[in-house]
Amino acid sequence: MHTSKMAATLAVSIFFSSNLFAETIYQSGSLGQTGVPWQAVIDGTVPGTNVNPDVFVGARFKIDQPVQTTRIGGHFYGHPLNPSNEFFGALIQLENAMDFPNSDDLSSADVLGVTTLTFPSPSDEVFGELSTALDPGWYAVVFGSGLFGTSAVGGALRNGVDNGPQAYIGWQPGVGWFELSLLFPPLFENHRFVVEGTIIPEPATSILLLLGAGSLFTMRRRSFARR
Repeated sequence: MHTSKMAATLAVSIFFSSNLFAETIYQSGSLGQTGVPWQAVIDGTVPGTNVNPDVFVGARFKIDQPVQTTRIGGHFYGHPLNPSNEFFGALIQLENAMDFPNSDDLSSADVLGVTTLTFPSPSDEVFGELSTALDPGWYAVVFGSGLFGTSAVGGALRNGVDNGPQAYIGWQPGVGWFELSLLFPPLFENHRFVVEGTIIPEPATSILLLLGAGSLFTMRRRSFARR
């Protein structure tokens, strides 16, 4: 293989290999103790927030670099006898730090992607695959049921520790979208919502990868020529 082709091949390989490892793009809080049974939440021993056809919950977040998401999820629990355990997760584009989704049924164009997750019983951290390109700006990750073919009843645990102040949002029929952290402080803190993905390198970074790979093969070629 010619040196230039080898350099280009290595550069492409390095670029894509670096994107195979998902990073945590956003996490609202730390993961608390898992394995929490449904009854412990019902009894109030461990705090939780309903996630069902009448209650959606999520959080706003901001990113400063282009991102390709891979999956979204968090710490959830479901009823052990629930015949349907599927709920949805969605990524929604926002205009600013105070914005909400544009539709109650998440049918508007600001909804960038939706995935399906399964409520665990007892509680655990679960994810749904979701590949979506995000530009720098404000977004919301939202979880609920009753849409996109889901109907499960479950909830999100609140037994972690928030990563600083969080803008948790919710939705209910007749109320619409609202900010949990403003309407019910501090009752709705310490959720665990996560967005994973890969940061897309800036164009300059990609050029440096190409130049670096070219230099590497040039040096190796000269080394072999001296032998």
